[in-house]
Amino acid sequence: MAEKIKALYGVTPVEAALLAGKRKLIRLWMKTDGKNPRFKAILKLAKEAHIQVSEATSEQLFKLTDSKMHQGLALECGPLEPVPWEDFLETKPRLLVALDQIEDPQNLGAICRTAAFLGAGGLLIPKDHSAPFSAAASKASAGAMEWFPMALVGNLAEALDRLKSAGYWVYGAQLDETSQPLAQALLAPNMVLVLGNEGSGLRKLTTKRCDHLITIPGHGQMESLNVSASAAILIHHFMSMPQSKPLGHPRTRTLRRGFLGRY
Repeated sequence: MAEKIKALYGVTPVEAALLAGKRKLIRLWMKTDGKNPRFKAILKLAKEAHIQVSEATSEQLFKLTDSKMHQGLALECGPLEPVPWEDFLETKPRLLVALDQIEDPQNLGAICRTAAFLGAGGLLIPKDHSAPFSAAASKASAGAMEWFPMALVGNLAEALDRLKSAGYWVYGAQLDETSQPLAQALLAPNMVLVLGNEGSGLRKLTTKRCDHLITIPGHGQMESLNVSASAAILIHHFMSMPQSKPLGHPRTRTLRRGFLGRY
């Protein structure tokens, strides 16, 4: 969810925020002896945005960011505002990624970075019990959060229902006895991939909205992957496979029990 942050930090997130212009920009703080070659370009962007630039020591930057990972600069700014999720009903990207109560900002950032890199259309995130759009998450996303479409929804189950009515098929990643191996899943022209909470997985109401439950087969002694690692494998698979012929409207899914598994 959106939150008021002390300051963005890190070269890439700060540069991305200045380029995207989606936040209210207040002041750029830069280390007095900073030698990063990208500082010159960042300083130019700050001046073009007409924001104040001030020198700062490492200690001052730590106080501003609460992080030793500031890389010599910090950007005071307003919160990152989400996009209206209904926009996805009109733009209809091939793949949306829904996060069902992902609470770790590192996971949020990593999934956002992966989704942006692999060409997904956006993130769909519940307003409650989800990681905030924090400076830590932006750093973990390598700045992707500053420009990648992210939408907040009050009720994820209802949002999935509306997307299904608009022609999307919903695939839930679930370690479940009824889930099908990823390689066996037929892909639709418009899809939503739903990833569950780091500990408890998908909620029951979310699972009921899924047309298809999928899993990543593993080998060896490990039972599962971290959600951000799973996201990378799943998004790559969904985006790299050739688009299939339409599977029919999602509301006809009751006729396709053999394919869809539990819902």
